[in-house]
Amino acid sequence: MRLERIAIVGAGAMGCSLAAITAPHVPTVLVVRRPERATRIRREGVRLEGALRREGKPEVVPHVDDLADIHPVDLVFIATKTTAIPEVCQALRPHRRELPFLVSYQNGIEPGRTLLRTLGTSRVLRMVLHYGAVLREHGSGPLRVQIPLNQPPHWIGGEGEEVQAVARALAVRLSAMGLETRFAEDIEVPVWRKGLMNAASNPVAALVRERLGELLRSPARPLIERLLDEGIAVARAAGIELGAGFRDEALASMAAGGTHRPSMAEDVLEGRTTEITQLNEQIVARAEALGVPTPTHRAVVELIRTFDWRAAGGGPRA
Repeated sequence: MRLERIAIVGAGAMGCSLAAITAPHVPTVLVVRRPERATRIRREGVRLEGALRREGKPEVVPHVDDLADIHPVDLVFIATKTTAIPEVCQALRPHRRELPFLVSYQNGIEPGRTLLRTLGTSRVLRMVLHYGAVLREHGSGPLRVQIPLNQPPHWIGGEGEEVQAVARALAVRLSAMGLETRFAEDIEVPVWRKGLMNAASNPVAALVRERLGELLRSPARPLIERLLDEGIAVARAAGIELGAGFRDEALASMAAGGTHRPSMAEDVLEGRTTEITQLNEQIVARAEALGVPTPTHRAVVELIRTFDWRAAGGGPRA
């Protein structure tokens, strides 16, 4: 496939990690809104440490609108937090007639579909990512991104022949860059598998402030198992074939998480709003439509919303 230049919207841990992977192989433009971070990346680049080791120096622009003046851009990766999707779509909407293919570089059941619906385009690829990333901004030199967890393969897919052809080719290109990626004929299956694992582990890690590898050895394990079982019931009712061994595979994957602290736990610790709306709330919404009870997910949503309330100024921080 032609890949003369790509753009990445979102300069958090995931967007910066992707820029470090792609920039040595294809000209990469990274949208960075924070001036200090933009200056550092422009001068020093980005370095991955831990389970993935890469280093790259992307071109940096401050706004999504700046991409309209850069040609050609063959792919735009959306790597923001899922809660920022409406804002990203608003910025992209004036340019939607000339939009290239978009790639949802975000976990969660709905982000890719939200891009499809909101922008009214069919040219959206969806990725499922099995690595964690944490920004380490202290010190000098390249911006450091710690990769505490990498469990490939990662997955890519989409709907329609044109999108699937691009997804097949991009899987090969990303794998050659060092991010082992496979094409999924039905992307919904890996999307749900990853989404249910995140929804079972991330909020519990946030609530007890524990790292992923310790959760399955802690008294919180029965809570994680109930969340997982409820999610599996919702997927089954939705007609998603997760595979006979999914439950055991999911628990084993969580147990192998080592020192990785999920992003939701990082958000709570740093006083930021979480992505509970893109994880457990979406499972609850699907469950309501399908008539499947999810009392554990409902309880977790209410608890995590309290952290979001605090982060938004509704109460004292812990």
